[in-house]
Amino acid sequence: MRRQSDREHGERTGTGRRARDRILAGNTRPGPALRERYELQNLILFLGDDLRESAIAVGGIEAFLLDAQKVLEQASISSGDLKALLLDSRVEERIDLLCDALSSLRRSIGLIHDALQEDMCYKAATK
Repeated sequence: MRRQSDREHGERTGTGRRARDRILAGNTRPGPALRERYELQNLILFLGDDLRESAIAVGGIEAFLLDAQKVLEQASISSGDLKALLLDSRVEERIDLLCDALSSLRRSIGLIHDALQEDMCYKAATK
Protein backbone atom coordinates (compact mmCIF):
# COMPACT_ATOMS: atom_id res chain seq x y z
CA MET A 1 0.00 0.00 0.00
CA ARG A 2 1.38 3.40 -0.98
CA ARG A 3 1.64 6.35 1.37
CA GLN A 4 -0.35 9.48 0.60
CA SER A 5 2.92 11.41 0.13
CA ASP A 6 3.93 8.83 -2.50
CA ARG A 7 0.59 9.01 -4.30
CA GLU A 8 0.97 12.76 -4.77
CA HIS A 9 3.75 12.08 -7.27
CA GLY A 10 1.45 10.16 -9.61
CA GLU A 11 1.23 6.56 -10.65
CA ARG A 12 4.22 4.29 -10.31
CA THR A 13 6.14 3.73 -13.49
CA GLY A 14 7.56 0.36 -12.56
CA THR A 15 10.93 1.48 -13.93
CA GLY A 16 12.71 2.78 -10.80
CA ARG A 17 15.73 0.51 -10.47
CA ARG A 18 15.74 -0.39 -14.13
CA ALA A 19 15.74 3.26 -15.13
CA ARG A 20 18.70 3.95 -12.85
CA ASP A 21 20.54 0.91 -14.21
CA ARG A 22 19.96 2.09 -17.79
CA ILE A 23 21.19 5.57 -16.92
CA LEU A 24 24.31 4.19 -15.21
CA ALA A 25 25.02 1.98 -18.20
CA GLY A 26 24.84 5.00 -20.50
CA ASN A 27 21.75 3.65 -22.25
CA THR A 28 19.97 6.98 -22.36
CA ARG A 29 20.24 8.42 -25.82
CA PRO A 30 18.62 11.58 -27.07
CA GLY A 31 15.72 11.25 -29.43
CA PRO A 32 15.94 12.21 -33.10
CA ALA A 33 14.92 15.82 -32.43
CA LEU A 34 18.04 16.35 -30.32
CA ARG A 35 20.39 13.99 -32.19
CA GLU A 36 19.95 16.08 -35.33
CA ARG A 37 21.02 19.24 -33.50
CA TYR A 38 24.79 18.99 -33.80
CA GLU A 39 25.32 22.34 -32.07
CA LEU A 40 23.77 20.85 -28.92
CA GLN A 41 25.95 17.74 -28.74
CA ASN A 42 28.22 19.05 -25.97
CA LEU A 43 25.23 20.11 -23.89
CA ILE A 44 23.67 16.69 -24.43
CA LEU A 45 26.90 15.03 -23.25
CA PHE A 46 26.83 17.16 -20.08
CA LEU A 47 23.20 16.23 -19.58
CA GLY A 48 24.09 12.52 -19.79
CA ASP A 49 26.87 13.02 -17.23
CA ASP A 50 24.46 14.82 -14.92
CA LEU A 51 21.96 11.97 -15.23
CA ARG A 52 24.64 9.43 -14.34
CA GLU A 53 25.88 11.48 -11.36
CA SER A 54 22.30 11.76 -10.10
CA ALA A 55 21.76 8.02 -10.48
CA ILE A 56 24.97 7.26 -8.57
CA ALA A 57 23.87 9.52 -5.73
CA VAL A 58 20.41 7.96 -5.64
CA GLY A 59 22.03 4.53 -5.44
CA GLY A 60 24.09 5.60 -2.44
CA ILE A 61 21.03 7.01 -0.70
CA GLU A 62 19.12 3.82 -1.45
CA ALA A 63 21.97 1.75 0.06
CA PHE A 64 21.71 3.77 3.27
CA LEU A 65 17.94 3.26 3.35
CA LEU A 66 18.42 -0.49 2.95
CA ASP A 67 20.99 -0.52 5.75
CA ALA A 68 18.57 1.36 8.00
CA GLN A 69 15.78 -1.03 7.08
CA LYS A 70 17.95 -4.06 7.95
CA VAL A 71 18.86 -2.59 11.32
CA LEU A 72 15.26 -1.71 12.15
CA GLU A 73 14.03 -5.18 11.15
CA GLN A 74 16.52 -7.03 13.35
CA ALA A 75 15.06 -9.22 16.09
CA SER A 76 17.17 -7.37 18.60
CA ILE A 77 18.45 -3.87 18.01
CA SER A 78 21.36 -2.25 19.79
CA SER A 79 22.26 1.35 20.30
CA GLY A 80 25.55 0.56 18.52
CA ASP A 81 23.64 -0.43 15.38
CA LEU A 82 21.71 2.84 15.46
CA LYS A 83 24.83 4.86 16.22
CA ALA A 84 26.57 3.31 13.20
CA LEU A 85 23.73 4.58 11.02
CA LEU A 86 23.93 8.02 12.62
CA LEU A 87 27.68 8.24 12.06
CA ASP A 88 27.53 7.12 8.44
CA SER A 89 28.50 10.33 6.67
CA ARG A 90 28.25 8.74 3.22
CA VAL A 91 24.52 9.42 3.02
CA GLU A 92 25.06 13.14 3.61
CA GLU A 93 27.76 13.14 0.94
CA ARG A 94 25.35 11.41 -1.47
CA ILE A 95 22.61 13.92 -0.69
CA ASP A 96 25.04 16.77 -1.40
CA LEU A 97 26.13 15.02 -4.60
CA LEU A 98 22.50 14.56 -5.61
CA CYS A 99 21.74 18.24 -5.00
CA ASP A 100 24.75 19.28 -7.07
CA ALA A 101 23.97 16.80 -9.85
CA LEU A 102 20.30 17.80 -10.01
CA SER A 103 21.23 21.48 -10.11
CA SER A 104 23.63 20.80 -12.95
CA LEU A 105 21.04 18.63 -14.71
CA ARG A 106 18.46 21.39 -14.52
CA ARG A 107 21.03 23.90 -15.77
CA SER A 108 21.83 21.64 -18.75
CA ILE A 109 18.14 21.19 -19.51
CA GLY A 110 17.69 24.96 -19.31
CA LEU A 111 20.54 25.61 -21.74
CA ILE A 112 19.12 23.11 -24.23
CA HIS A 113 15.67 24.64 -23.80
CA ASP A 114 17.03 28.12 -24.41
CA ALA A 115 18.87 27.00 -27.54
CA LEU A 116 15.74 25.34 -28.91
CA GLN A 117 13.64 28.38 -28.02
CA GLU A 118 16.06 30.73 -29.75
CA ASP A 119 15.98 28.55 -32.85
CA MET A 120 12.18 28.57 -32.88
CA CYS A 121 12.13 32.37 -32.54
CA TYR A 122 14.71 32.73 -35.31
CA LYS A 123 12.73 30.47 -37.64
CA ALA A 124 9.50 32.34 -36.88
CA ALA A 125 11.19 35.71 -37.53
CA THR A 126 12.63 34.64 -40.88
CA LYS A 127 9.37 33.35 -42.34
